[in-house]
Amino acid sequence: MSKKEHIRQLLADGQPHTVEELIRITHRFSAVIHSLREDGYDIKTIPVAHNVCIYQMLIMARRA
Repeated sequence: MSKKEHIRQLLADGQPHTVEELIRITHRFSAVIHSLREDGYDIKTIPVAHNVCIYQMLIMARRA
């Protein structure tokens, strides 16, 4: 599995994830997140403290 796919799957749960979680996959996680955003994924960067952020993919609810 590619690093991009691994991060996509991690974020796909819609929960916020820390830098520590993402860095275990790749130290260049910000480049991967940038690429996923270019692919159309809505990934938010949420500041939680000075120089500390979490990342969350917003999931659209499916309509029946």
